[in-house]
Amino acid sequence: MADLVSPDLWRTYQEICEWVPVGVHIVDKQGRTRVYNRVMGEIDGYEPAQALDKSLFDLYDLTEETSTLWKALTTGKPIVVRRQVYFARNGRRIVTRNRTKPIVLGGEVIGAIEIAHPEADASPSRRRLYTLDDVLGESTAIRRALDLARRAARTRASVLISGETGVGKELFAQGIHTASPRAAGPFVAQNCAALPAGLLEGMLFGTRRGGFTGAVDRPGLFEMASGGTLLFDEVHTLDPSLQAKLLRVLQEQTVLPIGGTREVRVDVRVIATLNVPPRQALERGLLREDLLYRLSAVYIHVPPLRDRREDIPLLLDHFVRVYSDACGIDVPGVEPEVVRWCLDYDWPGNVRQIEHMVEGAIALADPGRPLALAHLLAVHPLAEQAAHARPPAASSPTADRTQRTSRRLDLATISAAYRRCGGNVSAAARELGISRQRLQYYLRRYGLRNAHDDPRSGGH
Repeated sequence: MADLVSPDLWRTYQEICEWVPVGVHIVDKQGRTRVYNRVMGEIDGYEPAQALDKSLFDLYDLTEETSTLWKALTTGKPIVVRRQVYFARNGRRIVTRNRTKPIVLGGEVIGAIEIAHPEADASPSRRRLYTLDDVLGESTAIRRALDLARRAARTRASVLISGETGVGKELFAQGIHTASPRAAGPFVAQNCAALPAGLLEGMLFGTRRGGFTGAVDRPGLFEMASGGTLLFDEVHTLDPSLQAKLLRVLQEQTVLPIGGTREVRVDVRVIATLNVPPRQALERGLLREDLLYRLSAVYIHVPPLRDRREDIPLLLDHFVRVYSDACGIDVPGVEPEVVRWCLDYDWPGNVRQIEHMVEGAIALADPGRPLALAHLLAVHPLAEQAAHARPPAASSPTADRTQRTSRRLDLATISAAYRRCGGNVSAAARELGISRQRLQYYLRRYGLRNAHDDPRSGGH
């Protein structure tokens, strides 16, 4: 292809594509990057100069089966509007909606072009990290975890967060970062179970040209996160040899890139998560004991949803609002039967499961009517078992207490009570028959006032 398209012509194409308001990535027949505009770089986290002349597989954690550009090259067929979730070699998770087309000259495929749109604010330049205020809950268990997180945010100490899958461990990690003095720095997350040890080592510590065949100068995640926070999700899945190297980096705050001869000093706050109890991780030989103690300067356990059932009505209200607004369907809360069933269900997938079930149920809901239990069960992967496993009790103290707040409180009701009570959050909450934190949630939601500014409302 180099013979068919001159370097000057490639540079011209690159200059033209810099004016295009979408991501553009063009590769030659060998899969080498020839055109890569700045918008594409904003999506992927690379400077265009870093990507040019690099192979697809040097830039992304993709295979010949999963790369849309490579498929277009090898099949000669366009791929129209496909959602793609993938990881760049810099550790960034990317979600795009792509159009990919082979470039054909004289009947021969000589390259491929991809037009990429970041999906749903997936672009890192637009991405909003969660804050600790985004953690919804009134239970003692979740308040205890939030208090520890707020205290940890003030320091640069390592934090270990444990909890079952779906409880919101990364939400806590992002919240600690955004509440910390490092909030203006990068937040870099890596799922340790997602990649093999050989590949992960280069991603963590970086590589230097000449270190091995095909090696290029590439910063590792520690370098990329310097000045900010690096999250190791499922840290117990790290290969033991990498755990030893990670321990050394935590102690020395320096990394030695693969193929490098000089150590690089980094300034990184590390947060790690476990989806098994720490003691079990030790007993099963999944995590080095010295690394566990080094990571857990602050230890936070995020409780499963079944241990904080009183938070379920608030979560239901929140997810119904979010997904009904997203779908443009007016769903005014949920029927009482939904609350009773949800309070009695064990939620093995935790908050993530209730969110996904509400999202699916909204698509089946009748506009203008509350969400019904039939809608929720229709999207349950084990619907028949779920419907009969634990029949909802006709009445229970928790159910009775929460039925009153299962409706969606509208702006007028909230605003009137808030004004009558002179802006006193606690008094307004009592008048409405809801908790103070629930009212604070509504005040933020409707933009009436930041409830934390009310000195009479107290702290968490």
